[in-house]
Amino acid sequence: MALPPALVAAVFVVAVIAALVVMAYISWNGSKPSEFFLETVNETYDMQLATAEINAYYDLKERLQSKFLSGAGSTQEKETSDSAINSEGDEMSPEERWAQSMSDDQRKVLQHALMRRLVGCIGKLDQVQRDKPGNWKLWRGKLVSEKYWDSLCDAERLVSEEIDSCINEAHEIAPGWGEHIFPQAVQCWRAQKSQEMEKKSQKKAVEQQKKQKEKEQRRKEVEERMKVEDKERQERLAEKAMQSLLIEEEKKTSKTKVRAKAPVSGSKPKVKKK
Repeated sequence: MALPPALVAAVFVVAVIAALVVMAYISWNGSKPSEFFLETVNETYDMQLATAEINAYYDLKERLQSKFLSGAGSTQEKETSDSAINSEGDEMSPEERWAQSMSDDQRKVLQHALMRRLVGCIGKLDQVQRDKPGNWKLWRGKLVSEKYWDSLCDAERLVSEEIDSCINEAHEIAPGWGEHIFPQAVQCWRAQKSQEMEKKSQKKAVEQQKKQKEKEQRRKEVEERMKVEDKERQERLAEKAMQSLLIEEEKKTSKTKVRAKAPVSGSKPKVKKK
């Protein structure tokens, strides 16, 4: 009995839908990263700015600004001088003039804080620049995710923005310094890296010397132990040889006594006369 065409079509549609569902599930399950991948590969690029140096700089800057703003009187705010005019010829507000009010010592302290902030940022820039080419190849080869590559690009942009912020702060602290702060920071960072490498080299040399001394000490201990063992072995051999000599002497003595007691062959015993 032939099945109705509508039923055959319905069965065919259901089979096709079931096959598509199975294929979609297999594809989805295969695209999921394994537990090993999740444990060994980060989903995002791990890079954090030097927040301690950044916060320290802004804390110091806020203290100096608040000290200036709290001490600015109404007379100072009304007076206009050459030092209170910006490059565009407009009168500067107290917030804009606070850097000019700092003493040389205060300015140096703030400059050092900004330099520490920028030097810490250059270390992050070096990290990103070293990691980006290799990760770009992995990303092109679909070996790292789009999310990871985007996070690396975001980290690079964040570092660039931080460097620009430091340069702008340098212009505010001392006009013209922003043009020189970056190469100065790079020089400081290289000097720090050189010092760190030198310290590591010295530490490694000290550790090698320590290991060499321990090795020499162990060698001496082994030699002393071997000398003691050799001396004990020689004493045991000498004692054993002495015992052997004593045993040989005892054997010779026993044989001599036996021969002395034995009768002479061919001699007749004497008969006593009555």
